[in-house]
Amino acid sequence: MSRDASRGARLALFPARPHPALGIMSYFLSYCKAHGGALLTGYQTLRAEGFLCDVTLEAQGSEFPAHRSLLACSSDYFRALFKSHTRESRARVIHLHVPSAAGLQRLLDFIYTAWLPLSMDTVEDTLEAASYLQVTEALGLCGRYLERQLAPENCCFTANVAARFGLVHTLGAAERCVVRHLWQLLVTGAGPTGLLELNPASLKAVLSAPDVARVSEARLLGLALTWLRQEPAAERLAHSAALLGCIRFGLVPAHVLRRVYSGSGLMLPARIKGLIIQALNYHTAPSRQPLMQSEQTSIRSPQTRILLIGGLRAREAITEEVVVPQAAARDRRAAAEPEEEEEEEEMEEEEEEKEWELTQDVVSFDVYNHRWRSLTQLPAPLLGHCVCTAGNFLFVLGGESPSGSDSTPLADSPRAVTAHVHRYDPRFHAWTEVPAMREARAYFWCGAVGDSLLAVGGLGSGGEALASVEIYDLRRDRWTEAGALPRPLHGHAGAVGDHGVVYISGGKEGRGEGGASSLRDLYALDPGERVWSKRAPMGTARFGHHLAVLQGAVFAFLGQYEPFSEIERYDPGTDQWTRLRPLPYDRFCYGLAVVEETVLLLGGLKWRESRQVPTCNVVGYDLDLDHWEDISCVLPWAWSGLQCAVLQLAEGGDEEREGQPGEVLDLVLS
Repeated sequence: MSRDASRGARLALFPARPHPALGIMSYFLSYCKAHGGALLTGYQTLRAEGFLCDVTLEAQGSEFPAHRSLLACSSDYFRALFKSHTRESRARVIHLHVPSAAGLQRLLDFIYTAWLPLSMDTVEDTLEAASYLQVTEALGLCGRYLERQLAPENCCFTANVAARFGLVHTLGAAERCVVRHLWQLLVTGAGPTGLLELNPASLKAVLSAPDVARVSEARLLGLALTWLRQEPAAERLAHSAALLGCIRFGLVPAHVLRRVYSGSGLMLPARIKGLIIQALNYHTAPSRQPLMQSEQTSIRSPQTRILLIGGLRAREAITEEVVVPQAAARDRRAAAEPEEEEEEEEMEEEEEEKEWELTQDVVSFDVYNHRWRSLTQLPAPLLGHCVCTAGNFLFVLGGESPSGSDSTPLADSPRAVTAHVHRYDPRFHAWTEVPAMREARAYFWCGAVGDSLLAVGGLGSGGEALASVEIYDLRRDRWTEAGALPRPLHGHAGAVGDHGVVYISGGKEGRGEGGASSLRDLYALDPGERVWSKRAPMGTARFGHHLAVLQGAVFAFLGQYEPFSEIERYDPGTDQWTRLRPLPYDRFCYGLAVVEETVLLLGGLKWRESRQVPTCNVVGYDLDLDHWEDISCVLPWAWSGLQCAVLQLAEGGDEEREGQPGEVLDLVLS
């Protein structure tokens, strides 16, 4: 046919008429949605009647008449087969050795009807047929079905099936499900389709997941070792380096590591032995651990938490949002509304004197979900102590501790200033005693500077203000004397600025809270220097206040006896202070923490009609907007004199505790 004739034939397929104005032809193309379904229905009718079936498929002795044209349209396997010039391509009966008869039946039903019956019992057979015959649409349906059915009891099975048939998206979803529910799977044990039958690639993905929650590293190590010991052991041991290399050995207790190294019954690869030795070296140098942090010692699934540490706490709880050991609370009241709207209720409540006690409790606060949980307890109740963090360890220094035998003394019980230092490790939920400071201190400042901790000023054991400064070398595990302050101070505030510059502001020079006036002075100590330099004084004299460093600037937040609740910002570059928006109401003896460039003030006291009353809310300061906001969250107790720190805790780490050491060891060595 000529080109013109061919064009005419094509145009004849589309009815055309001249446009009345332009004299051109217009065309209309209509689509029938039902045609595809009707075509399949027609094929299914022909198949049921055995009419025009030109090929028979045989599997496991069962025969299935079919139409070559439809098979070629639906299956890449049959399309390639029928296009080839082989005897099998022209055969009336094609023998299929891989699919089962039931799987082939379901797949043919899908090809002829577009409906695919699926269940967890039949999906593997169906996938086997669809994969072998390369029916892509059926593979996709099976994958989506498996994802919708994902649950703890079938996630390992699904991961194995998805890995076998190359369902990449489904495999990822199944592995994430295993990670999410791993703690449950370890508790319930591993069945024939459980963790111990998981394919090696998926097990590696689980063991290397950064967000494994509520499962100790020792249990992950035990899972890997138990999996490697299963039959066929020879095949599995080939994966030992890949699997054990996912374990963070620095998070495994030292006694477990020693037993694994010498008594696991497996030939450990050289690289794994090296990691275990490195972890043992980490455990034998506790003072240097904050400086030895790496992925091997990093908590999985880390969650930012504010810790509320020590201080004075009301003996009666005001909410039931946290469960901690305490005497039975009476007359509990519901959580309060924001402070501006509750003043009348608060005054009525304060008609009854609160009974305060020194507390050992350390409570974690989830600032994102407004949840409080008991985390641990201090070695002793403390007030006037100082806290800082280094390498995701919490250090608690000095303070006043009860001098009597009462474990929960009242606020007016005798107290003695201490030099003790303790360190909390959230990886193992354990306290370690650190060498004591050279001098006992309370109401001082401490902070982490480079490879050291700095303790500045405070009240000594005799109640006198101190000018002395001492530094704890994390590498050498000892305290040494540093350059003293220009004058004795207590109740001052401090912060570490950019480039390691230490700032100390305010405080008092006399004994205790009375007597001397609050100061406006600001001192700075540059790294490597022993002499403090004086900088521009604050606009307001402050005592018992806080400093915080944000975006290179130093912010001074209100302390005691400040009538105007003013906030100031210090610019180190210009050596100038700038007044900012004041807090809407006064507050002192509170805790301060910085999370994501937001300053949070927690608890404390305020003045009402010449009386100190507790303030139990949490307020945040937005640096960019210079704006204060009540975050509508109430502390579980009235709490003052508390110290705050920000740590990364494992998800669920403040809920779940390690099992018995023997239980973990049995899991590793069994």
